[in-house]
Amino acid sequence: MGPRRPVARSFGASVERGLHLSIGMVILTKTLVFAAQFGSWDRSDPVELLLAGLVIGCVGTAAVRCLASVPTGFDVFLCTVALVGGSLMPRDHVPLSGAADSPIIHLVEPMLMVIAVRRHRAVVPMLLLAGLFVGLRWATGDTEGLRYGAQEVVLICGTAFAALYLVTQMRRASARAEEVIATNREVHRAHLSVAELDTAAFLHDDLVPTLLAVGSMPGSPDTRSAAASALARLTGPSHGEDVSDVVAALRAAAGREMLDVEVVVKGPRTHLPEAVREAMVGAATEALRNVARHSGQRHATLTVVRRPTGLRIRIEDPGTGFSGKPGVGMRVAIIGRVESIGGTARVDGIASGTVVELVWRARIVSRLLGLAPEHDRLIRAAVIDPGRVARHACAVLAAGYLATAALLTLDIPPQPWLYAGAALIVAMVLVLTVAMSRGPVHPVVLLVVAVVPPGVLALTLPSVSAEGMGGAESWIIEFSTLPALALAWVVSVRMVLLLLLPNAVVITLVALDVGAPAADLPHILFVQPLNAMFVAVIVSVCRRAGRVLTEPAAPEVTARAAAVLSALGPTLRPVVVALRAVGAPDAPTEPSPTRLAQAVRDCLYLPGPGHEALRTELDMLRRAGVRVHTILAESPPATRTLAAALGAVRGTGIQEVTISGTSEEVTIVAVPGPAPEVAERLPRLLPVAWQVTAEPEASVLSGPPDLATLIRRGGRQPVRG
Repeated sequence: MGPRRPVARSFGASVERGLHLSIGMVILTKTLVFAAQFGSWDRSDPVELLLAGLVIGCVGTAAVRCLASVPTGFDVFLCTVALVGGSLMPRDHVPLSGAADSPIIHLVEPMLMVIAVRRHRAVVPMLLLAGLFVGLRWATGDTEGLRYGAQEVVLICGTAFAALYLVTQMRRASARAEEVIATNREVHRAHLSVAELDTAAFLHDDLVPTLLAVGSMPGSPDTRSAAASALARLTGPSHGEDVSDVVAALRAAAGREMLDVEVVVKGPRTHLPEAVREAMVGAATEALRNVARHSGQRHATLTVVRRPTGLRIRIEDPGTGFSGKPGVGMRVAIIGRVESIGGTARVDGIASGTVVELVWRARIVSRLLGLAPEHDRLIRAAVIDPGRVARHACAVLAAGYLATAALLTLDIPPQPWLYAGAALIVAMVLVLTVAMSRGPVHPVVLLVVAVVPPGVLALTLPSVSAEGMGGAESWIIEFSTLPALALAWVVSVRMVLLLLLPNAVVITLVALDVGAPAADLPHILFVQPLNAMFVAVIVSVCRRAGRVLTEPAAPEVTARAAAVLSALGPTLRPVVVALRAVGAPDAPTEPSPTRLAQAVRDCLYLPGPGHEALRTELDMLRRAGVRVHTILAESPPATRTLAAALGAVRGTGIQEVTISGTSEEVTIVAVPGPAPEVAERLPRLLPVAWQVTAEPEASVLSGPPDLATLIRRGGRQPVRG
């Protein structure tokens, strides 16, 4: 047996997989940072080494399992064991709240794992973990440990519950996207079912008579009208393409103008603003119309280059060019359209043809700043009001930080500078999220977010002691990230990380200046980018859901095009060429329209890939001048063996073939009979289980139409009769 194909995930399963990957990466990064810090400590207690190994082994295993597959309750158990092990590690003193050697660094891991494992009712196990942590701190540090544990647990709970809130928003957007996908799928199936019946009627009632008329009366006005109508039906969007796509729209436009267009597409499909798409398609359609009306040719080359930062369309025809400047029509309908959206258009007329090139580029500065309109549009489709979501998430985070700050007053005097800085950050987040609710943010906002939080840190952090720099006393460090985390909903992840870079520089300089150990810098600095990356993953998933929610369902015209392509297969292209050539003096004579009509009839009565070999064989017989008659009471499931039998008699000089029978047994009557030497070797050329009676007047061959189908049904075995 060959390798089993992977089963395609549903959208919801794909979303959960992305969440698991992000949580696994966060936990694995935290584990590596802990291992590096533990290695830098000058300790050799065997119990401590054993417990550290237990922590690293348990959390590392859970992280790898989360990255490799779907996490389970066992992974929650592993992270909980690591939390217990980290709390029981022997220490010379009770670690300060939030310090690098505090067990707080292992509390967030089981909480994140709970979020990954439980889609509903995750709050209770998270509160139980918080209670376990406080109890462990109390048991290992008495009253001092209890106080530090309370300070730490509210800080982590704020972060964990904010993460749970964001994940809930993501899962809601995912659920809505799943519903839309299911609805669109049902709509497409309904359209396709109707389109299949409609296509069968079109092939029988319209296309076959039209091709016969093209073969017998090509110059008749009625024939031309019928050919144009059939061509319009056949040249809709390609199978699987949405009419909102630029390429599909231009193919349809070329079909309406009865042009034979060679389409070259470079780059993946990109989502364009609606105004840009309409202008570019409108200008290109006008250029195709000019080719049909003025070039004297029916052929053109259409090149579409799609990039994340722009779109280029080039239309070339080998017909009659022009000299001088483009006329008023071109300047208005082509050049003016493209320039109205900030693009450029070039129309070059030369003796050997005309070249039209349309170029649109996105605003590079906005994209570099992560302010692409597409980001904003998609996120608003997923969460409706990103400002409100960001405001709520920041409120949960701020509540945890401020509660920790209030509990810190049990150990240290109040820190007015930190409170003042926090107040400024809160005001900034409120103004920012309100602006996000109203619409896209202005680039000036990015400058403010890049400057104000680092300024707050530069003014407030020096008031934090060297011992408290790496612990909960420096809560303002996490607090200063709130504006960037809010902006993560409407800008790119690279912009969020750039906004946090000035914070990192200020934190490093101040920490070293007040005498904080250099080994504690990773513990201090990693929290900000980890939080930002986690939020960015949530936002990116919501954008994916927004893309699903904003994409239209497959329209009925696409279903009709898919049904036509499925019915005709390779026959579609020669039929389109024949219809486009109606009335042309240099119209191709091969394949003839009459033979194409017979091929279409074969597609109608012998549909699908199971009969493709037989349809090809029938076409080759007709091409050789053989008259073919098909009288099948019912269409067999497949006819590969029948096609092979026809191939055996095709080169024997026959002039007429009649095929009749049922899905179990088919008879071929070939007139005239073969020459004696051919009749002698003919049985050896036939497929297994086929029999032949060769007479001078005719040859009669009989056998199953498809041997594999016969065997599956339990019929006779493939033994030579």
